[in-house]
Amino acid sequence: MDERLRRVIPVAVGLTTFVVSLAVLRVELRAVSWYQLTAAISATPASSLVLAMALTALNYAALVGYDLLAFAYIGKALSRARIAWASFLAYAISNNVGFAMLSGASVRYRFYTRWGVTAEELSRIVFSYSVTFWLGLMALGGLSLLVSPLPTAHELPARPILVLFGWLLMLVPPLYLLSTVLRRAPLQFKGVSFPMPSLAIATGQLLISMVDWALAGAVLYVLLPPGSPGFFAFLSAFLVSILLGMMSHVPGGVGVFEGLMVLLLKPYLGSSELLPALVVFRAVYYLLPFSMGLLGLVADEVWQRRAHVVRAGSALGRVSSQLIPKAMGLATFVAGVVLLLSGATPGAPGRLALVDRVLPLPVIEASHFLGSVLGAVLLILSQGLARRLDAAYYLTSFAIVAGMVTSLLKGFDFEEATLLFVLLVALWRARPAFNRKAAFFDTRFSAGWVAALAGAIGSSVWLGFFAFKHVNYSDELWWQFELHGEASRFLRATVGAAVAVILFGLARLVGYAPHDAPMPSDSDLDDAGRVIATQTHTYPFLLYLRDKALLFNDSRSAFVMYGVQGRTWVALGDPVGPPGHFSAIVRQFLERCDDFGGVPVFYEVGSAHLHLYADFGLTFVKLGEEAKVDLTTFSLEGAHAAKHRQVVRRLEKDGGSFRVLEPAAVPSAMTELRAISDDWLAAKAGAEKGFSLGFFDERYVSRFPVGVIERGGRIDAFANLWAGPCQEELSVDLMRYRHDAPKNVMEALLVHLMQWGKEQGYRRFVLGMAPLAGIEQTAATPLWNRMGAFLYEHGESIYHFQGLRAYKQKFDPVWDPHYLAYPGGLRLPRIMADVSALVAGGYRQIFRK
Repeated sequence: MDERLRRVIPVAVGLTTFVVSLAVLRVELRAVSWYQLTAAISATPASSLVLAMALTALNYAALVGYDLLAFAYIGKALSRARIAWASFLAYAISNNVGFAMLSGASVRYRFYTRWGVTAEELSRIVFSYSVTFWLGLMALGGLSLLVSPLPTAHELPARPILVLFGWLLMLVPPLYLLSTVLRRAPLQFKGVSFPMPSLAIATGQLLISMVDWALAGAVLYVLLPPGSPGFFAFLSAFLVSILLGMMSHVPGGVGVFEGLMVLLLKPYLGSSELLPALVVFRAVYYLLPFSMGLLGLVADEVWQRRAHVVRAGSALGRVSSQLIPKAMGLATFVAGVVLLLSGATPGAPGRLALVDRVLPLPVIEASHFLGSVLGAVLLILSQGLARRLDAAYYLTSFAIVAGMVTSLLKGFDFEEATLLFVLLVALWRARPAFNRKAAFFDTRFSAGWVAALAGAIGSSVWLGFFAFKHVNYSDELWWQFELHGEASRFLRATVGAAVAVILFGLARLVGYAPHDAPMPSDSDLDDAGRVIATQTHTYPFLLYLRDKALLFNDSRSAFVMYGVQGRTWVALGDPVGPPGHFSAIVRQFLERCDDFGGVPVFYEVGSAHLHLYADFGLTFVKLGEEAKVDLTTFSLEGAHAAKHRQVVRRLEKDGGSFRVLEPAAVPSAMTELRAISDDWLAAKAGAEKGFSLGFFDERYVSRFPVGVIERGGRIDAFANLWAGPCQEELSVDLMRYRHDAPKNVMEALLVHLMQWGKEQGYRRFVLGMAPLAGIEQTAATPLWNRMGAFLYEHGESIYHFQGLRAYKQKFDPVWDPHYLAYPGGLRLPRIMADVSALVAGGYRQIFRK
């Protein structure tokens, strides 16, 4: 299945489920008016509200137990106060964002790595609390189905099936407890080992999870009016609604959870009785902790920046700049929804009359209209905030201030204005996180974000028609301008918000922006040359082929060179520049890929920085090994060098000699070098490659010294030399010879080049890659490793894998492994095909030698 289709299908299912849920609510609420609903919400007993808040606090305290057990599981000591703080923030954010395991892990990573938890330990923590999450859900869900099946199933043939399903759910926790006693071998997943917990820890997981789910249900239960079902009958409906809400991929299960609860509890409670409790529950259990969590994250960000806390490689700063913008983007989206919903509902009559005494009607009408438009604008800008765009930051700040003004002018809605003010303060304090200069309209808008935008607009329309369903709609409503013509204002505001979104969509053509991978200019190459001079490797010289784009950091002190094939964005090698800047430029490349819907790949990276790619969630596979000869010990003396002396003497007998052409002398020999290259290509029956391999280009070849073998005044073979900075590394790129050159001419050229490099003071000589070399093949290794090892062992007729390694082994090199880092999943075959096409110059060229 196409990767884009795999992304769209879950989003489409979620949006469809959300729309169906709204349709269900519309049918169920046909006898309920807006004023009845708001009055019921306002009439929530203070005692019930206080009890619900207390139970919510107890529930979040129980959630801390998930993390305490996880630390006991990994055998690591950490302050309980620190664990409680990180746990609360993680659940406050993840309960609203959705994808709880992923978003919760991001928050935990921010804090736990600061306090000495390794990436592997964090993986085990995520494993532990994920298991805990499901244990209680299965145990309580199964028990509630057995004791009191779903109310709506009592009269249906499906009841026996639900009872059987309850038994199956109930069996899972005991089987898990038994497995902790019987199985001692750890589980293996993606190279990480997960030991089985002790029976005591497993029992604690089950108990704390059951307490968690029971408390979560109790928060809503205490808000229900008299006549509610028994707790277990209620709990079965609650757990099913929560589970299906999570499966819908709708953040927080909004709409889906409410619609299911209305249906499942219909035999006990009418929609007019249940919906007010659901609205209050959503505010108490979700929005209140989320607001506290967001403020906590911003406060922590401010504190960390003030204290100048920077961990190795700026790991904390990296996670902060990923987490804070996403949280602020979500908060901005919520604020936009609030403005839209406010514009779709009647204002408080007393406040509206007060505004009428102070302001003329046109100001009230314009403020109402602009408030909804600004709500739609905030929805659009939220994705730019999530991507750290500075333009989105400034536009959002302006929109929030304007939204505060319109909220006050349209009806003294000080609650909305206060919410927007708090968001503005939080945004102001988080200003350093929004430092990307990318153009707002150049970035991609994902299917999930588009669905969320459609869902928000649809919700405001649904709520408006619900609030004004008593109105007799006619054409005249569009042109009625009067203080109590709120249905007219709703219609005009809805059209304004929709038009704003449609215009934006037309301007943006809602979809993937075309990728922008411009070839480097002369000034780019000059800046890159200064960066190359600060490090020791020669591989970055490939940028002078001018077939790769360059992505610099803001200070232009580091860069990655990359190419694009389809949706695969391939960065060639590790970042170039000071190692301290690697983290920032890798993050910048990943964000750039995300902006344009690309799949990020780092091709032929070394082992020294694999942890960096792992920190960003990438996985890696081995591509092969690079041969490096130690020139400080290389010599033509002694018995071990006899084979090299023999090759050199044979060349001398054939009348061959070696010399190095300095760059200034290369243009005068260019015609002859071109002829040798064409002859070599004709003999190979192939075409030039590129990207990770050099090709013959006069500007490129002229930049470097060229080693040549001559006979009788004619050049028979040549190799252009990459002479690294500080005389640390010397390597060759193009190595070509005439078809009638002496046998072993290239081996003799290599020996001469190594000897020359040693005389010039270079420390190592790079012979290049041996593809698929060094890949182990066992039954336990991943599929790629087994395929690579098999191809290396049996694919000699396709490509001389073993022969190439054996040839380079003659020089007694040190073998340095190289890897491909990618996002994981099932993308690898497509990625490898795209990389091959990028190197070959297109898919048609892949199978040409």
